Amino acid sequence: MAAGERARLRPAGAGAAVGVRLGGFSPAPPFWEEAPGGRWRAVLVRQERAAALLGAGAAGPAARAYAQALRAAVVAGGAPPLPPALARPKAELHAGLALCQLRLGLPAAAAANAGKALALRPGHLEARFRRALAAAAMSDLEAAAADLALVLREEPGHAGARRELRRVRGAARERDARLARRLGRLFA
Repeated sequence: MAAGERARLRPAGAGAAVGVRLGGFSPAPPFWEEAPGGRWRAVLVRQERAAALLGAGAAGPAARAYAQALRAAVVAGGAPPLPPALARPKAELHAGLALCQLRLGLPAAAAANAGKALALRPGHLEARFRRALAAAAMSDLEAAAADLALVLREEPGHAGARRELRRVRGAARERDARLARRLGRLFA
């Protein structure tokens, strides 16, 4: 409907119709003027949308949705340090964005977001795992192995961490063997 239009509505089960005229629209208040509870609800709605996009395999749109949710969380949360009740969802947002960035082939950005998630919640295992994957993608094998060892210490049955740790250790052995061969030729 447009402003000034008229409509006749007949509710289900009612015999009479009701006439309605739309006088105008009232704009929604800006996000930052909402009550804090409403702001956090908006953040959580954006987080759910981002998770649904990521689950559907749309990493690019999911990354944009996570970034929007993070911007909203900054406004909703206020100045740091955040209370634990607010730090947890913000850490989840950073970890989700890190996963999107890993899938998009952006390991440096993924490592930064996983690090932010760990700064907010040091025990976040999936953020630590994602930071390890990002470090391995950037050939920082020692940092990746250290993070993966911490993940396995907390959750020994984490199959992805176990598999990635084997791969990282193998890559480190290959790198060290290549270096030894080069140094051997240099000093032979």
